[in-house]
Amino acid sequence: MKLIIESWRRFLKEDPNYFGASYIEFKTRVDAGEHPIKVAKEILEPVGKGSTRLVFGFPDNRTHLLKVINIDIIGDDEAYSEDFVNPITGFTKKHKTVSNENEADLKMQQIYPNVFPRTYEVADDYSWILAERVAPISESELAKVLKIPAEMTTKSSRKEYVEMVTLAINYMNPEKSNFSLNEAESTYQLPDKAAQTIQDDPASTPSWEEFKNQVDSDEKQVQDSRIQRIDSMARNMLTDSHNRNVFRAAALLKIPPRELTAKNFGISKFGGDHLVILDASLWEYEEEPPPLPQSSI
Repeated sequence: MKLIIESWRRFLKEDPNYFGASYIEFKTRVDAGEHPIKVAKEILEPVGKGSTRLVFGFPDNRTHLLKVINIDIIGDDEAYSEDFVNPITGFTKKHKTVSNENEADLKMQQIYPNVFPRTYEVADDYSWILAERVAPISESELAKVLKIPAEMTTKSSRKEYVEMVTLAINYMNPEKSNFSLNEAESTYQLPDKAAQTIQDDPASTPSWEEFKNQVDSDEKQVQDSRIQRIDSMARNMLTDSHNRNVFRAAALLKIPPRELTAKNFGISKFGGDHLVILDASLWEYEEEPPPLPQSSI
């Protein structure tokens, strides 16, 4: 697989016309010393913006995108030093470059097939990469792919969604879980409701302490029921083999659960529609990506 991708990249480098005239102009000007952000803003179409990268489309190529690290420039010069820490995001230039470096890594694409968009050209310093253009996914579409209720991906359910994704990631983390889909039901059991009945007889009316304990017990049961519901949805997501691959990659690459929302997902059309991670925070991965383990599911 890796040799196939490497051969494909070599072929495309020998024939850059495959990507269109606007890409050739971009690469020619950048190779001559102009800053990639400056050139991209002048001749390409802005598509999206994240904490680590800017994304541009080509007017004559609708199947690929250019991803440039998101830094401030003045003319052709970068406004800040490489070790400058953004006070809002906490990112340095290295953090942003690693996003491109990871996505373009052939080992990543081999170890985690179909989890990230395919890449075709890469700058020597990883300041930009050329990647396949994937279709954006809406919150409701993501819910269908993940096999969860539509309301779970909305802003109002953000907390529960992150909790659910965290569970799915932990289940797919070989260091934390021996999770198996053979476990048809959660082993978590709701506690029995306290047998406390308030009678009409004033003599049987509970004391304040007994009443408070009853309320606490009821609240705990509601919370336990909520936890079980979130756990059930996390398990349902993992009944799909591709979803398992996505969350297993997230576990091994230490992608924060908060990153795995609709804005950081897309649908790749390469080899059949499938979910891919776009601009997630992958800076904890360095050098060799951890391999996918043998799984019981």
